[in-house]
Amino acid sequence: MEVAAEKRRAADPVGEAKRQRELTEMRVEKRKREKEEAAGAGEMEEEEVPNKHLSMSLEQAEALKKKQDKKEKGKAAFGWDVFNQDSLYKAHKKNLNKLKPDLEAYEAAKAEAGEDFYRDHNSLAYGGEGFQPSEEKVEGMVQNLLDAAERRNKFSRRRPEVFEADVDSINDRNKHFNKKLERAYGTYTKVIKENLERGTAI
Repeated sequence: MEVAAEKRRAADPVGEAKRQRELTEMRVEKRKREKEEAAGAGEMEEEEVPNKHLSMSLEQAEALKKKQDKKEKGKAAFGWDVFNQDSLYKAHKKNLNKLKPDLEAYEAAKAEAGEDFYRDHNSLAYGGEGFQPSEEKVEGMVQNLLDAAERRNKFSRRRPEVFEADVDSINDRNKHFNKKLERAYGTYTKVIKENLERGTAI
């Protein structure tokens, strides 16, 4: 039975998916009819919450869950949502995971400083050394900043200069504008441009 179903699935995956949908719809219809018959007979049962996962196979449920998780994960970081509060908070949590705080050293410094650890505006203990992080923590933070700068550089790479290309611009901005013009009107102005270069333009 399972071998035949697997062979049918391999031979016609679209048809098998359609068949599975039809079976699911039939089961739902059957369940509705049974509920209506039970209600018609006067049986008072607690209403069951319809759960679509009960009528699908394990593979289908896992695929659906994976698809929904992927959709949720990639949802916030699109377009202007990159700058919303949720995305900024996620980035902050990610950075905190990279820079683990040293709570023992923090508590020791807090106990040593006493009330001056949280100074208010009336405090006379201005300046001073304060809390000095370990050299290892400073190096970790510097490394994190360097990694972030490297990731930013990878994200928007500078295009290399092609020295063999014809120079038809006076600066980078004009070069970019000329590229746009070429994309938009290059097919229409090709003949005129060739005539101008040969010197045979009328």
